[in-house]
Amino acid sequence: MQDQMFLTVYLSNNEEHFTEVPVTPETICRDVVDLCKEPGESECHLAEVWCGSERPVADNERMFDVLQRFGSQRNEVRFFLRHERPPGTRDT
Repeated sequence: MQDQMFLTVYLSNNEEHFTEVPVTPETICRDVVDLCKEPGESECHLAEVWCGSERPVADNERMFDVLQRFGSQRNEVRFFLRHERPPGTRDT
C-alpha cells in the first residue's frame, strides 16, 4: 500500500475545472478544502458524489480512509468543492 495518493477535486459543477491534491493517511478533509478554495473564501465544503447521491464530507474525516472505503470502486467516486456551507450546519 502506498503512503500517498492523489485526490481529484472538481472545483465547479462541470468536470473541466479540477485539481489534484496529495493525500496521506493523516490528511483530513479540512486540509483538502483549504488547498482547493480561493483565498478569503470561508464557506466551502467537500462533497462526495457516488451512484447519484451526494454526501458532505466532515472536516475531520481522514480522506485516505474515505478513499480506502470505496476499494475497487474508488474511480467511480467524485469529490466536488462546494462553495457553500454543508447542509445541516448553521451559524454559531
